[in-house]
Amino acid sequence: MRYVNIANSPKHPSRIAWMMPNIVTGLALCAGLLSIRFSIEGHFDFALVAIIASAILDGLDGRLARMLGTTSRFGEEFDSLADFLSFGLAPIILMFFWAGEAMTASVSLCLMAFAVASACRLARFNADAGTVKAEWRKAYFTGMPTPSAAVAVLLPVSLFEPTPETMPWLGFYTLIISFLMVSTVPTFSGKRWHLRRSPLMAASLISVALGLLAVVATCPRASLVTFTVVYLSSLPISWMSFQHERKTHRPDMEG
Repeated sequence: MRYVNIANSPKHPSRIAWMMPNIVTGLALCAGLLSIRFSIEGHFDFALVAIIASAILDGLDGRLARMLGTTSRFGEEFDSLADFLSFGLAPIILMFFWAGEAMTASVSLCLMAFAVASACRLARFNADAGTVKAEWRKAYFTGMPTPSAAVAVLLPVSLFEPTPETMPWLGFYTLIISFLMVSTVPTFSGKRWHLRRSPLMAASLISVALGLLAVVATCPRASLVTFTVVYLSSLPISWMSFQHERKTHRPDMEG
C-alpha cells in the first residue's frame, strides 16, 4: 500500500474521503462479527452471507483509499486486524457449529491450522508492504489472500451435510486451503486494473459492491460455489502468467 503525504499533496482529500475507507473496513469487521453470531445461533446461510459480504467490503476499502488518495499506516493495520477476525476466525467458527456432533478432534486441529495460516499470511503481507517490487510483480499476491481463502474454505458447507463420512474430507480440504495461504503460489491481485482517481469512480465502485452484496444475499450458496470454482480454476492460470512475465522481465526479476 502506498502512503500519501497530504502536506505535499496539491489537493487535500476531504474529511469524508479520509473516513470512507476506514468506515468500509469497520463494516467488513461488523459483518465478520455478525457471521460469528449467526453461526452460534445456527443460521448458517446468514453466516455465509456475512463472510462473503465482508470479503466484498474488504476488496473495496483498499481500492477506495488508493482512488481517494487517503492510504495510511493506520488503515493498513486496521484492515489486517479486521481481516483476521472476519477471515481467520469467523469461517472456522461457522464450520465448527455447522459440523456439530460430527466434528472430530483431528478436524478441529485442521480448523485451527487454518486460523494460524491466516495470521501468518496477514503478517507476511504486512511485512512485505514496504518492499520495493518491480511494477509487474504488483499484479500478483504471494499465496492465496485471506478473504479468498475464507470464502473458498466454506465450499463443503455449501455442498455437503456434516456426517462422520464427510468430516475427513472437510479436514483435508481445509489443510489444502491453509497451505495455499502460506505458500508462494502467485495469485492475481487485481492491481493491474488501474482505476481513475475521482469521487465519481469511487461512487461507481461502491455501486458495484452493493450490487454484488444483493446477489450474494439472494443466492448465498450458489454465489459461494461459483466464486470458489472460478477462483481455484484461476490458480494454474495465474501461476503460468507469473512464470511468463518472470521470463519476460528477467533483468528486473529482483526488483
